[in-house]
Amino acid sequence: MAPVSSKICIIGAGVSGLAAAKQLAHHNPLVFEASESIGGVWRHCSYRSTKLQSLRCDYEFSDFPWPDRDSTSFPSYTEILEYLTSYANHFDVLKFVRFNSKVVEIRFVGDREATDLTGKPGDYPTILPGHPVWEVAVQTNHSKDVQ
Repeated sequence: MAPVSSKICIIGAGVSGLAAAKQLAHHNPLVFEASESIGGVWRHCSYRSTKLQSLRCDYEFSDFPWPDRDSTSFPSYTEILEYLTSYANHFDVLKFVRFNSKVVEIRFVGDREATDLTGKPGDYPTILPGHPVWEVAVQTNHSKDVQ
């Protein structure tokens, strides 16, 4: 399969990955998520009783408040997942996520000078000229093939 060329790659669709995708949406980032869903560590809680140890209002995106943000209860992991799903849907960032896509290697290619973002695959254009370029190897759907 031919390599995919993109200007921005985000690894993981957890809290930080979703926020980064939202902020960089105008650059059409690729978000590689190893699992079949968003949520990061909240998706894979070991204990069903896991709760946030902070109040809701202390654990929210500044532009997306919790529905019941003044509640003094500590949100359960399922409430956190619901909140993250609402955030992802509200800001339409799921379209950037490639599920079941595990990053298996990252390789530094070098600094490349670019004057715009119209380069062809292999030209490695960058968002900010003179910044580093990386190649990202990804396994999809638990395949042995790497892209």
